[in-house]
Amino acid sequence: MNRSFYALLISQTSTNLGFALYTMIVVLHLFNETGSTALSAAVTLVSVIARMGSGLILPAISDRFLLTHLLKFAQMSQLLLLVILFVLFQQKLTTAILVIIFTILATISFFNGFFSPIKSSLVKSIVDDSRRVKANSLISSVDQTFLFAGWTFGGMLLAFLGAETTFAIAFGLLVVSIVCLLFVRINKPIPIHSQGGYLESITTGWKQLFHHKGLRILVIMDLMEAWVGTIWIGAVTLTFTQEALGKGETWWGYINGSYYLGTIIGGIIVFRLSKWIQGRLTVFMLAGSFFFGLLTFIYGFISQPFLALVLVLLMGPAYQLRDLAQETMFQNSVDDQTLTKILAARSTLVQFIFIFSVIGIGVLTDLIGVRLIYILSGCLLLISAIYGFIHLHMKGIGSTLEAEKVKAS
Repeated sequence: MNRSFYALLISQTSTNLGFALYTMIVVLHLFNETGSTALSAAVTLVSVIARMGSGLILPAISDRFLLTHLLKFAQMSQLLLLVILFVLFQQKLTTAILVIIFTILATISFFNGFFSPIKSSLVKSIVDDSRRVKANSLISSVDQTFLFAGWTFGGMLLAFLGAETTFAIAFGLLVVSIVCLLFVRINKPIPIHSQGGYLESITTGWKQLFHHKGLRILVIMDLMEAWVGTIWIGAVTLTFTQEALGKGETWWGYINGSYYLGTIIGGIIVFRLSKWIQGRLTVFMLAGSFFFGLLTFIYGFISQPFLALVLVLLMGPAYQLRDLAQETMFQNSVDDQTLTKILAARSTLVQFIFIFSVIGIGVLTDLIGVRLIYILSGCLLLISAIYGFIHLHMKGIGSTLEAEKVKAS
Protein backbone atom coordinates (compact mmCIF):
# COMPACT_ATOMS: atom_id res chain seq x y z
CA MET A 1 0.00 0.00 0.00
CA ASN A 2 1.21 3.52 -0.75
CA ARG A 3 1.09 6.78 1.19
CA SER A 4 -2.04 7.97 -0.62
CA PHE A 5 -3.94 4.89 0.51
CA TYR A 6 -2.99 5.30 4.17
CA ALA A 7 -3.86 9.02 4.00
CA LEU A 8 -7.30 8.09 2.64
CA LEU A 9 -7.66 5.42 5.34
CA ILE A 10 -6.99 7.92 8.15
CA SER A 11 -9.24 10.50 6.48
CA GLN A 12 -12.21 8.12 6.35
CA THR A 13 -11.68 6.87 9.89
CA SER A 14 -11.47 10.42 11.24
CA THR A 15 -14.55 11.48 9.30
CA ASN A 16 -16.74 8.60 10.44
CA LEU A 17 -15.59 8.81 14.06
CA GLY A 18 -16.18 12.56 14.10
CA PHE A 19 -19.62 12.09 12.53
CA ALA A 20 -20.54 9.51 15.18
CA LEU A 21 -19.52 11.84 18.02
CA TYR A 22 -21.27 14.84 16.50
CA THR A 23 -24.48 12.81 16.02
CA MET A 24 -24.45 11.75 19.68
CA ILE A 25 -23.94 15.37 20.76
CA VAL A 26 -26.85 16.60 18.61
CA VAL A 27 -29.22 13.87 19.79
CA LEU A 28 -28.33 14.50 23.44
CA HIS A 29 -28.66 18.27 23.06
CA LEU A 30 -32.10 18.06 21.44
CA PHE A 31 -33.33 15.56 24.01
CA ASN A 32 -32.07 17.64 26.95
CA GLU A 33 -33.57 20.84 25.56
CA THR A 34 -36.95 19.48 24.44
CA GLY A 35 -37.41 16.14 26.20
CA SER A 36 -38.77 14.84 22.90
CA THR A 37 -37.69 11.37 21.77
CA ALA A 38 -39.32 11.99 18.38
CA LEU A 39 -37.19 15.07 17.71
CA SER A 40 -34.05 13.21 18.73
CA ALA A 41 -34.96 10.29 16.47
CA ALA A 42 -35.63 12.73 13.62
CA VAL A 43 -31.87 13.37 13.46
CA THR A 44 -31.36 9.94 11.88
CA LEU A 45 -34.29 10.37 9.49
CA VAL A 46 -33.06 13.79 8.34
CA SER A 47 -29.58 12.34 7.86
CA VAL A 48 -30.83 9.48 5.69
CA ILE A 49 -33.00 11.76 3.51
CA ALA A 50 -30.10 14.21 3.05
CA ARG A 51 -27.79 11.35 2.01
CA MET A 52 -30.37 10.35 -0.59
CA GLY A 53 -30.18 13.86 -2.00
CA SER A 54 -26.40 13.61 -1.97
CA GLY A 55 -26.56 10.42 -4.02
CA LEU A 56 -28.81 12.13 -6.57
CA ILE A 57 -26.61 15.21 -6.99
CA LEU A 58 -23.12 13.66 -6.85
CA PRO A 59 -23.24 12.05 -10.33
CA ALA A 60 -23.94 15.45 -11.89
CA ILE A 61 -20.78 17.02 -10.47
CA SER A 62 -18.40 14.05 -10.20
CA ASP A 63 -17.21 14.40 -13.81
CA ARG A 64 -16.83 18.18 -13.59
CA PHE A 65 -14.32 18.30 -10.73
CA LEU A 66 -11.38 16.22 -9.53
CA LEU A 67 -12.68 13.78 -6.95
CA THR A 68 -10.02 14.80 -4.41
CA HIS A 69 -11.02 18.46 -4.80
CA LEU A 70 -14.68 17.58 -4.46
CA LEU A 71 -14.01 15.63 -1.28
CA LYS A 72 -11.94 18.44 0.24
CA PHE A 73 -14.72 20.92 -0.51
CA ALA A 74 -17.31 18.64 1.12
CA GLN A 75 -15.16 18.20 4.23
CA MET A 76 -14.42 21.92 4.60
CA SER A 77 -18.12 22.71 4.18
CA GLN A 78 -18.94 20.32 7.03
CA LEU A 79 -16.26 21.96 9.16
CA LEU A 80 -17.81 25.41 8.65
CA LEU A 81 -21.30 24.08 9.36
CA LEU A 82 -20.11 22.48 12.60
CA VAL A 83 -18.88 25.87 13.79
CA ILE A 84 -22.28 27.42 13.02
CA LEU A 85 -24.01 24.53 14.78
CA PHE A 86 -21.85 25.00 17.86
CA VAL A 87 -22.81 28.69 18.00
CA LEU A 88 -26.51 27.79 17.68
CA PHE A 89 -26.20 25.37 20.58
CA GLN A 90 -25.26 28.31 22.80
CA GLN A 91 -28.56 30.05 22.00
CA LYS A 92 -31.93 29.49 23.63
CA LEU A 93 -33.80 26.84 21.64
CA THR A 94 -36.73 28.40 19.79
CA THR A 95 -38.75 27.11 16.85
CA ALA A 96 -36.67 29.20 14.43
CA ILE A 97 -33.40 27.95 15.93
CA LEU A 98 -34.68 24.37 15.78
CA VAL A 99 -35.50 24.73 12.07
CA ILE A 100 -32.05 26.15 11.39
CA ILE A 101 -30.40 23.34 13.36
CA PHE A 102 -32.19 20.67 11.33
CA THR A 103 -31.34 22.50 8.10
CA ILE A 104 -27.67 22.46 9.06
CA LEU A 105 -27.91 18.80 10.08
CA ALA A 106 -29.34 17.97 6.67
CA THR A 107 -26.60 19.93 4.88
CA ILE A 108 -23.82 18.26 6.89
CA SER A 109 -25.27 14.83 6.10
CA PHE A 110 -25.61 15.83 2.44
CA PHE A 111 -21.89 16.59 2.19
CA ASN A 112 -20.99 13.59 4.35
CA GLY A 113 -22.79 11.41 1.81
CA PHE A 114 -20.10 12.27 -0.76
CA PHE A 115 -17.40 10.39 1.13
CA SER A 116 -18.26 6.72 0.62
CA PRO A 117 -18.79 6.69 -3.19
CA ILE A 118 -15.78 8.94 -3.79
CA LYS A 119 -13.65 6.89 -1.39
CA SER A 120 -14.37 3.70 -3.33
CA SER A 121 -13.46 5.42 -6.59
CA LEU A 122 -10.20 6.75 -5.10
CA VAL A 123 -9.28 3.29 -3.76
CA LYS A 124 -9.73 1.96 -7.30
CA SER A 125 -7.44 4.70 -8.63
CA ILE A 126 -4.61 4.36 -6.08
CA VAL A 127 -4.57 0.60 -5.41
CA ASP A 128 -3.65 -2.12 -7.91
CA ASP A 129 -6.30 -4.68 -8.88
CA SER A 130 -4.40 -7.49 -7.16
CA ARG A 131 -4.43 -5.72 -3.77
CA ARG A 132 -7.92 -4.23 -3.83
CA VAL A 133 -9.57 -6.81 -1.55
CA LYS A 134 -6.77 -6.28 0.96
CA ALA A 135 -7.18 -2.51 0.76
CA ASN A 136 -10.97 -2.61 1.22
CA SER A 137 -10.71 -5.02 4.16
CA LEU A 138 -8.06 -2.89 5.88
CA ILE A 139 -10.16 0.25 5.52
CA SER A 140 -13.23 -1.58 6.85
CA SER A 141 -11.40 -3.15 9.82
CA VAL A 142 -9.83 0.10 10.99
CA ASP A 143 -13.03 2.06 10.39
CA GLN A 144 -15.21 -0.44 12.27
CA THR A 145 -12.72 -0.55 15.15
CA PHE A 146 -12.83 3.20 15.67
CA LEU A 147 -16.60 3.36 15.13
CA PHE A 148 -17.01 0.67 17.76
CA ALA A 149 -14.88 2.75 20.12
CA GLY A 150 -16.76 5.92 19.20
CA TRP A 151 -20.26 4.57 19.79
CA THR A 152 -19.13 2.64 22.88
CA PHE A 153 -17.15 5.38 24.60
CA GLY A 154 -18.86 8.44 23.08
CA GLY A 155 -21.36 8.49 25.92
CA MET A 156 -18.51 8.39 28.43
CA LEU A 157 -16.80 11.31 26.68
CA LEU A 158 -20.01 13.33 26.86
CA ALA A 159 -20.48 12.43 30.52
CA PHE A 160 -16.93 13.19 31.68
CA LEU A 161 -15.80 15.93 29.27
CA GLY A 162 -19.08 17.62 28.43
CA ALA A 163 -20.67 18.43 25.08
CA GLU A 164 -18.38 21.37 24.28
CA THR A 165 -15.14 19.41 24.66
CA THR A 166 -16.58 16.45 22.75
CA PHE A 167 -17.68 18.86 20.04
CA ALA A 168 -14.11 20.16 19.85
CA ILE A 169 -12.85 16.57 19.45
CA ALA A 170 -15.30 15.99 16.57
CA PHE A 171 -14.14 19.26 15.00
CA GLY A 172 -10.49 18.22 15.38
CA LEU A 173 -11.17 14.84 13.75
CA LEU A 174 -12.64 16.57 10.71
CA VAL A 175 -9.55 18.80 10.49
CA VAL A 176 -7.38 15.66 10.55
CA SER A 177 -9.49 14.23 7.73
CA ILE A 178 -8.98 17.33 5.57
CA VAL A 179 -5.22 17.42 6.21
CA CYS A 180 -4.91 13.75 5.25
CA LEU A 181 -6.73 14.38 1.97
CA LEU A 182 -3.90 16.76 1.03
CA PHE A 183 -1.61 13.72 0.84
CA VAL A 184 -3.84 11.69 -1.47
CA ARG A 185 -2.21 11.60 -4.89
CA ILE A 186 -3.71 9.85 -7.92
CA ASN A 187 -1.17 8.61 -10.44
CA LYS A 188 -3.72 8.53 -13.24
CA PRO A 189 -6.34 11.17 -12.44
CA ILE A 190 -9.87 10.44 -13.59
CA PRO A 191 -10.44 12.73 -16.61
CA ILE A 192 -12.72 15.70 -16.06
CA HIS A 193 -15.24 16.03 -18.81
CA SER A 194 -19.00 16.33 -18.91
CA GLN A 195 -20.83 13.80 -21.04
CA GLY A 196 -23.89 15.91 -21.80
CA GLY A 197 -26.09 17.97 -19.51
CA TYR A 198 -26.81 17.59 -15.84
CA LEU A 199 -29.76 15.25 -16.41
CA GLU A 200 -27.63 12.90 -18.48
CA SER A 201 -24.86 12.95 -15.84
CA ILE A 202 -27.37 12.15 -13.09
CA THR A 203 -29.01 9.28 -15.00
CA THR A 204 -25.80 7.58 -16.23
CA GLY A 205 -25.32 5.55 -13.05
CA TRP A 206 -29.01 4.65 -12.87
CA LYS A 207 -28.98 3.44 -16.48
CA GLN A 208 -26.03 1.16 -15.77
CA LEU A 209 -27.67 -0.28 -12.64
CA PHE A 210 -30.89 -1.14 -14.45
CA HIS A 211 -29.59 -2.04 -17.91
CA HIS A 212 -26.44 -4.02 -17.13
CA LYS A 213 -27.41 -7.56 -16.17
CA GLY A 214 -24.56 -8.20 -13.71
CA LEU A 215 -24.86 -4.89 -11.85
CA ARG A 216 -28.66 -5.25 -11.74
CA ILE A 217 -28.33 -8.60 -9.97
CA LEU A 218 -25.95 -7.13 -7.37
CA VAL A 219 -28.31 -4.22 -6.69
CA ILE A 220 -31.41 -6.45 -6.43
CA MET A 221 -29.53 -8.47 -3.79
CA ASP A 222 -28.58 -5.19 -2.09
CA LEU A 223 -32.17 -3.99 -1.97
CA MET A 224 -33.47 -7.26 -0.50
CA GLU A 225 -30.77 -7.13 2.17
CA ALA A 226 -31.37 -3.40 2.80
CA TRP A 227 -35.06 -4.05 3.47
CA VAL A 228 -34.24 -6.32 6.41
CA GLY A 229 -31.19 -4.34 7.51
CA THR A 230 -33.29 -2.31 9.92
CA ILE A 231 -33.78 -5.37 12.16
CA TRP A 232 -30.44 -4.32 13.63
CA ILE A 233 -31.46 -0.77 14.56
CA GLY A 234 -31.70 0.02 18.26
CA ALA A 235 -35.44 -0.32 18.86
CA VAL A 236 -35.78 -3.76 17.21
CA THR A 237 -32.67 -5.27 18.82
CA LEU A 238 -33.75 -3.92 22.22
CA THR A 239 -37.19 -5.49 21.79
CA PHE A 240 -35.63 -8.85 20.86
CA THR A 241 -33.28 -8.69 23.84
CA GLN A 242 -36.14 -8.03 26.23
CA GLU A 243 -38.86 -10.28 24.78
CA ALA A 244 -36.93 -13.19 23.24
CA LEU A 245 -33.85 -13.31 25.45
CA GLY A 246 -35.45 -12.05 28.65
CA LYS A 247 -32.65 -9.56 29.31
CA GLY A 248 -32.37 -5.79 29.74
CA GLU A 249 -30.38 -2.86 28.41
CA THR A 250 -27.02 -4.30 29.51
CA TRP A 251 -27.38 -7.33 27.27
CA TRP A 252 -28.69 -5.08 24.53
CA GLY A 253 -25.31 -3.36 24.67
CA TYR A 254 -23.55 -6.72 24.64
CA ILE A 255 -25.43 -7.75 21.48
CA ASN A 256 -24.54 -4.50 19.68
CA GLY A 257 -20.92 -4.72 20.81
CA SER A 258 -20.69 -8.36 19.73
CA TYR A 259 -21.83 -7.49 16.21
CA TYR A 260 -19.30 -4.68 15.90
CA LEU A 261 -16.58 -6.99 17.18
CA GLY A 262 -17.63 -9.57 14.59
CA THR A 263 -17.32 -7.06 11.75
CA ILE A 264 -13.84 -6.11 12.96
CA ILE A 265 -12.81 -9.78 13.08
CA GLY A 266 -14.39 -10.29 9.65
CA GLY A 267 -12.37 -7.46 8.17
CA ILE A 268 -9.18 -8.92 9.61
CA ILE A 269 -10.02 -12.38 8.21
CA VAL A 270 -10.67 -10.95 4.74
CA PHE A 271 -7.42 -8.97 4.98
CA ARG A 272 -5.44 -12.12 5.79
CA LEU A 273 -7.10 -14.15 3.03
CA SER A 274 -7.21 -11.35 0.46
CA LYS A 275 -4.93 -13.04 -2.10
CA TRP A 276 -7.08 -16.15 -2.02
CA ILE A 277 -10.36 -14.20 -2.22
CA GLN A 278 -9.25 -11.82 -5.01
CA GLY A 279 -9.86 -14.30 -7.84
CA ARG A 280 -13.01 -15.78 -6.29
CA LEU A 281 -15.06 -12.69 -5.48
CA THR A 282 -18.43 -14.06 -6.62
CA VAL A 283 -18.08 -17.30 -4.66
CA PHE A 284 -17.09 -15.55 -1.44
CA MET A 285 -19.76 -12.86 -1.81
CA LEU A 286 -22.45 -15.53 -2.19
CA ALA A 287 -21.03 -17.57 0.71
CA GLY A 288 -21.08 -14.50 2.95
CA SER A 289 -24.68 -13.70 1.94
CA PHE A 290 -25.83 -17.28 2.56
CA PHE A 291 -24.24 -17.64 6.00
CA PHE A 292 -25.45 -14.20 7.09
CA GLY A 293 -29.00 -15.19 6.14
CA LEU A 294 -28.70 -18.61 7.80
CA LEU A 295 -27.35 -17.15 11.04
CA THR A 296 -30.12 -14.51 11.09
CA PHE A 297 -32.75 -17.23 10.55
CA ILE A 298 -31.35 -19.33 13.44
CA TYR A 299 -31.06 -16.21 15.63
CA GLY A 300 -34.84 -15.79 15.47
CA PHE A 301 -35.34 -19.10 17.34
CA ILE A 302 -32.72 -18.45 20.05
CA SER A 303 -33.67 -17.95 23.70
CA GLN A 304 -30.23 -18.39 25.29
CA PRO A 305 -28.42 -15.01 25.63
CA PHE A 306 -24.90 -16.46 25.37
CA LEU A 307 -25.78 -18.39 22.23
CA ALA A 308 -27.29 -15.22 20.77
CA LEU A 309 -23.99 -13.43 21.42
CA VAL A 310 -22.08 -16.15 19.57
CA LEU A 311 -24.41 -16.02 16.57
CA VAL A 312 -24.22 -12.23 16.34
CA LEU A 313 -20.43 -12.44 16.59
CA LEU A 314 -20.38 -14.90 13.67
CA MET A 315 -22.65 -12.66 11.59
CA GLY A 316 -19.94 -9.98 11.47
CA PRO A 317 -17.42 -12.01 9.42
CA ALA A 318 -20.19 -13.33 7.13
CA TYR A 319 -21.45 -9.79 6.42
CA GLN A 320 -17.95 -8.41 5.92
CA LEU A 321 -17.08 -11.20 3.49
CA ARG A 322 -20.19 -10.45 1.47
CA ASP A 323 -19.83 -6.67 1.62
CA LEU A 324 -16.11 -6.40 0.86
CA ALA A 325 -16.27 -8.92 -1.98
CA GLN A 326 -19.19 -7.03 -3.53
CA GLU A 327 -17.49 -3.64 -3.23
CA THR A 328 -14.38 -5.03 -4.92
CA MET A 329 -16.55 -6.47 -7.70
CA PHE A 330 -17.97 -3.02 -8.37
CA GLN A 331 -14.48 -1.50 -8.40
CA ASN A 332 -13.05 -4.17 -10.69
CA SER A 333 -15.90 -4.25 -13.20
CA VAL A 334 -16.66 -0.54 -13.63
CA ASP A 335 -14.41 2.07 -15.26
CA ASP A 336 -13.15 5.04 -13.25
CA GLN A 337 -15.44 7.56 -14.95
CA THR A 338 -18.61 5.62 -14.16
CA LEU A 339 -17.87 4.14 -10.72
CA THR A 340 -18.76 7.19 -8.61
CA LYS A 341 -22.06 7.64 -10.48
CA ILE A 342 -23.04 3.99 -10.05
CA LEU A 343 -22.15 3.90 -6.35
CA ALA A 344 -24.05 7.16 -5.75
CA ALA A 345 -27.16 5.75 -7.47
CA ARG A 346 -26.84 2.52 -5.52
CA SER A 347 -26.51 4.46 -2.25
CA THR A 348 -29.65 6.48 -3.04
CA LEU A 349 -31.66 3.30 -3.70
CA VAL A 350 -30.48 1.66 -0.48
CA GLN A 351 -31.24 4.77 1.60
CA PHE A 352 -34.70 4.99 0.01
CA ILE A 353 -35.48 1.38 0.93
CA PHE A 354 -34.05 1.97 4.42
CA ILE A 355 -36.56 4.75 5.13
CA PHE A 356 -39.56 2.57 4.30
CA SER A 357 -37.99 -0.40 6.06
CA VAL A 358 -37.72 1.54 9.34
CA ILE A 359 -41.46 2.18 9.24
CA GLY A 360 -42.41 -1.24 7.87
CA ILE A 361 -40.27 -3.32 10.24
CA GLY A 362 -41.49 -1.30 13.22
CA VAL A 363 -45.15 -1.88 12.34
CA LEU A 364 -44.59 -5.58 11.56
CA THR A 365 -42.77 -6.08 14.85
CA ASP A 366 -45.84 -4.83 16.72
CA LEU A 367 -48.18 -6.98 14.61
CA ILE A 368 -46.41 -10.36 14.40
CA GLY A 369 -43.74 -10.21 17.11
CA VAL A 370 -40.02 -9.58 17.03
CA ARG A 371 -39.01 -13.26 16.89
CA LEU A 372 -40.93 -13.86 13.66
CA ILE A 373 -39.41 -10.68 12.20
CA TYR A 374 -35.91 -12.16 12.51
CA ILE A 375 -37.03 -15.53 11.11
CA LEU A 376 -38.68 -13.92 8.06
CA SER A 377 -35.69 -11.61 7.59
CA GLY A 378 -33.39 -14.63 7.58
CA CYS A 379 -35.60 -16.23 4.92
CA LEU A 380 -35.40 -13.11 2.72
CA LEU A 381 -31.61 -13.00 3.11
CA LEU A 382 -31.41 -16.66 2.08
CA ILE A 383 -33.63 -15.93 -0.94
CA SER A 384 -31.22 -13.12 -1.86
CA ALA A 385 -28.26 -15.51 -1.65
CA ILE A 386 -30.06 -18.18 -3.72
CA TYR A 387 -31.05 -15.57 -6.32
CA GLY A 388 -27.41 -14.49 -6.56
CA PHE A 389 -26.20 -18.10 -6.75
CA ILE A 390 -28.53 -18.89 -9.67
CA HIS A 391 -27.73 -15.78 -11.70
CA LEU A 392 -24.12 -15.01 -10.78
CA HIS A 393 -22.67 -18.50 -10.28
CA MET A 394 -24.79 -21.00 -12.22
CA LYS A 395 -25.28 -18.71 -15.22
CA GLY A 396 -21.67 -17.46 -15.05
CA ILE A 397 -22.63 -13.77 -14.93
CA GLY A 398 -20.45 -13.20 -11.86
CA SER A 399 -17.20 -14.23 -13.58
CA THR A 400 -18.18 -12.13 -16.62
CA LEU A 401 -18.90 -9.15 -14.38
CA GLU A 402 -15.50 -9.46 -12.70
CA ALA A 403 -13.67 -9.64 -16.02
CA GLU A 404 -15.22 -6.76 -17.97
CA LYS A 405 -15.12 -3.00 -17.61
CA VAL A 406 -18.54 -1.36 -17.74
CA LYS A 407 -18.24 2.05 -19.33
CA ALA A 408 -20.54 5.00 -19.34
CA SER A 409 -23.00 4.89 -22.18
